[in-house]
Amino acid sequence: MANDQAKVKSAQKSVDQTQSKLTQVQNELNTANKDLAQKETELANAKSTAEAANSKVAAPNKSNDEAQSALKQAQAATDSANSDYQNAVKDSTDKQKDLTDSQNKVTNLEKQLTDGEKNNNDIKQSVTEKNNKISDNQKTLSGLQQEKSESDAKLASAQSDLAEMKQKADSASQALQTAKKDLSSATSTNESLTLPQSYIDYVTGKSTDWDTAKKDLQDVVNNHTYPFTDGDENDTVYDDPAALSESDQKRLDFYVKSLIDSVKSQVGSTSKLTITDGSLEFAKRYTQEYQNSNYVFRKYNAIKSASSIMGLNEYAVTGYDIAANRQVTSRSISIINGYIYNSYEFGTTKMSEIAKAAFDLVTQELANPTDYNNIINNNGYFSVAVTTQDDKFYVCLLTIKPANVPSHFNTNEVVKPSQDELATAVQKSQADSDQANKDIESAQSTFDQAQAENQKLGQEISDLQKKISDGQSSVASLQKQLTDTAKLQSQIKETKDSLPAKQAALQAANEKVQTTQSKLNDCKTALAAAQKEAANTQSNLDKVKADASSAQQKLQTAQKAYDEAKKKQEKMTASVASLTKKLAYEKKQLAHAKAVLALAQSKKATTKKKSTKKATTKKTTKNATKKKVAKKVKKAKKVVVASSKFTSLKGSKKAFVGKWKKAKSVSGYQVRYSTASSMKKAKTKSTKATKLKVSGLKSKKKYYVQLRSYRKLSGKTYYSAWTKAKTVKNR
Repeated sequence: MANDQAKVKSAQKSVDQTQSKLTQVQNELNTANKDLAQKETELANAKSTAEAANSKVAAPNKSNDEAQSALKQAQAATDSANSDYQNAVKDSTDKQKDLTDSQNKVTNLEKQLTDGEKNNNDIKQSVTEKNNKISDNQKTLSGLQQEKSESDAKLASAQSDLAEMKQKADSASQALQTAKKDLSSATSTNESLTLPQSYIDYVTGKSTDWDTAKKDLQDVVNNHTYPFTDGDENDTVYDDPAALSESDQKRLDFYVKSLIDSVKSQVGSTSKLTITDGSLEFAKRYTQEYQNSNYVFRKYNAIKSASSIMGLNEYAVTGYDIAANRQVTSRSISIINGYIYNSYEFGTTKMSEIAKAAFDLVTQELANPTDYNNIINNNGYFSVAVTTQDDKFYVCLLTIKPANVPSHFNTNEVVKPSQDELATAVQKSQADSDQANKDIESAQSTFDQAQAENQKLGQEISDLQKKISDGQSSVASLQKQLTDTAKLQSQIKETKDSLPAKQAALQAANEKVQTTQSKLNDCKTALAAAQKEAANTQSNLDKVKADASSAQQKLQTAQKAYDEAKKKQEKMTASVASLTKKLAYEKKQLAHAKAVLALAQSKKATTKKKSTKKATTKKTTKNATKKKVAKKVKKAKKVVVASSKFTSLKGSKKAFVGKWKKAKSVSGYQVRYSTASSMKKAKTKSTKATKLKVSGLKSKKKYYVQLRSYRKLSGKTYYSAWTKAKTVKNR
């Protein structure tokens, strides 16, 4: 209760302070009203004075405008007369210059005619001399060209003979190299393989220790020396290992045969594998079919295709192959239709590498008892093929069983020539090569002599043609220097004929200068008079304008003083209204505080009654007291509901959304809206939130919207005033 009494005392103090301040501001407002009335009177007087001063400006202004107009006309007439005069002077000057130029032109043309006639005589004499010299040179040129034609035929014949000799020398040199390779291969001492005794014992049935035999065989293989060594002049280099020359192909076949024969002799085998023309042809077919195949199992498909071409039973052919690495210089990968493709670029492959692979193939088959038996203990035909696939090259030993070989299969044995035969072939090839080189020297000498003679004639012809061309250019240049005397004579006559007309035009131009000068003098006199009149009217106008400007400045000062007084009066009026509203609110707060205090005092009196009364009696008494106090409160106070206002009001599709600030001590809010500014037929929606979306509206309509708060107290609802209507347009 003490707190309620303090609130009553504080509310009473606020009312007294606001009342005192309101009285003070009302006094200030009265003073401001009086000052405003005085300033209004002063403003009216200043307006009257300014209007009178402005009315005096009209007549002098009109006079000045007329004088300025007359001055402009006089100035325009003077400018026009001056322009005519200047044009006349310029025209006279131009015509005088034109006449003088024509007279000078006649003099210059007559001098040019005299000089030109003399120059033409000198040029004609020089042209005659040069034409005679050109004619002599052309006769000499014709004879040289005939000699050159005969020399060209002789040179072409010598060149053809030289090319033929070089071709024969190349063929002889190639034959010599092939013969030397064959001889070198025949004299090689390491084309056989010495088997270890443990291996011989095993394959001949004298031993069953295969592990020892295989190990000893590997040791022999590791220490073997190959017939083709790196750096040997006979070690041919190939870009494509599958494209062996016919000579190297036979060397490879004979090398493999020597290896196999050496093995057979050591193990006592009497069977024979023979190289025939047919087996060599089959190797070629096999290589072609292998290289053209895209199958995964290329070897088997190549054997099948080659057999079919040569009429062999494909099952009569067996292929033993081994792979070796090629030198890869670059590799790229591409994916086409989901498949991965490798592309390579390769370096070269040496014959020594191919021979090593062939040796490894033979020893690989020796290490396989089954393959050993098929190769060593069976008769047949065989050949060696070299193929490539991706980054590998393959050496394949092809054996053909002699049974059921067709009659057209060439079984003629290909025998390795003896050393004597090969040595004789080398000597013959060397002699052929030496003779071919001598023939080249003779043909080269004949060609060089014919070429030197031909070049000399060509240079003489070129020099003479240049002399003729230079002479003709000189003649053409001299002819261009001839003076056109007829044209000069025509120009002299034409210029002289124009002189009388130009003299008459000059006289007429001089007369026009005098006429325009007289008119210009008259216009200048009229311009001076107009300038004097304009100066007088301008001086009078400046005086009345100065008076009007002074009156206008005083009017602006009075207007500024009035505006300041008006602003101050409006400020005092707003302060009085604000304080009046505040005072009314504080009086309501005071009444409310007093009512709350009365309720507290009544409650305290009720609690002092005896506690022995029955519960029902207590409840009845308590309710009666509450009703009595509530009645007093209702009678004592008028409830004030805090208001709010929209912070946002936005339209959307057939709807709008409103937002507002939260008000103190309120139960909720109401929003009403209508398409009429009078809020006729308005609809109302309630909410406890500070945001409300109203939907189901007509599209593209303008709505007027208001907001108010409400508070529920003692079973009753109290409302704030409706806010000023705001507009919103939906989509």
